[in-house]
Formats: sequence, structure tokens, C-alpha cells
Amino acid sequence: MPGGAAFIAALVAEGGSFGAAILGASLSGMMFSLKIALILVPALILYELLAPLPVFERCGRALRPWLSRLGMSPPCAVPLVAGLFLGIIYGAGIIIPIAEEKKIGPDELHCLGLFLCTCHAIIEDTLLFALAGAGGPGEVAGRMLLLAGLRLFLALAVLGGRQALLRRRGKKPSLALD
Repeated sequence: MPGGAAFIAALVAEGGSFGAAILGASLSGMMFSLKIALILVPALILYELLAPLPVFERCGRALRPWLSRLGMSPPCAVPLVAGLFLGIIYGAGIIIPIAEEKKIGPDELHCLGLFLCTCHAIIEDTLLFALAGAGGPGEVAGRMLLLAGLRLFLALAVLGGRQALLRRRGKKPSLALD
């Protein structure tokens, strides 16, 4: 079934009414929104169930060497993982309270924001590609790996560029990417 403007044009050309075209497009949009909700709602519920447990604290301690290389401390682990899996908007919903509670400093907040701007929603985006018509599991896995690799490379390049810029300005960078 064609989508968007092509769907409306085909329906009107076949003698259908404009109202029927609007109804068809609306129903199609609602079905797609339901599919997206079927992916996001369980992921968000899982996060909310795990948040009060020490799971994220342990992950932060385990990721400490990698986080320090990115200029971040263990409290950055939760928003970083949320942003990587669910997107920057949900990650920001976690970053804001952590920043307000002064668990992370301005430099860490800047590094976290830069990283998530370039490397976010890897899992969510891939699942949305699958919903939008990506082929079988091999194609979806290939897209996920390609997307993850490119975004991770770009995020590290941006943070490395930040470090080089700070050095050029004579400031001590908070990153240890060397």
C-alpha cells in the first residue's frame, strides 16, 4: 500500500473521496505510532523498574575506566546508557536531575551532552528502521552495527576535537583520550 501523498493521490484518482484519504492516512499514522509505542513503552518500564536498584551504580563503577577516558564520572553512566539505547530526549530527562543535584560538574555535563548529541538512540533507531520496512534480521543487525560504529566514531572524534580545542586555548582538558 503506498503511503503519504501517493496514497491520497491514488485514492482520489480511483474515485475515493478526500475524506476517505484523510481517514486512511490517519489510521496508517496511528498504527505506526502504536508500533513505536510497543518498542518504547517496555524499554521505559524496564528502566523505571531498575532505577531504584543498585544495578546502574554497579554499571557506573564497572564503566569507570571508559567513562574517565571520555571525561565523565560514574554518575554519568545512567544518562549515557539511557541516551545510547532510548535517545537523547529520554537521556536528557535523566541528565537534568543529576545535574541539578550537582552529581556531575559542568565539564562532565558538556562531555555527556556532546557524546549523546552524536551517539544516541542506537537501539531505538534500529528498531524503528525495522518498523519502517528494513529487511530481515541480517539487514537490521547490519544497520545496527553500522549505525553504532559510525556514531561512536563521530562521538569520539567530537570529544577529541574538544580536547584539542581546549589545549589550543591553554586550558586543561578534562578528557583522557590519549
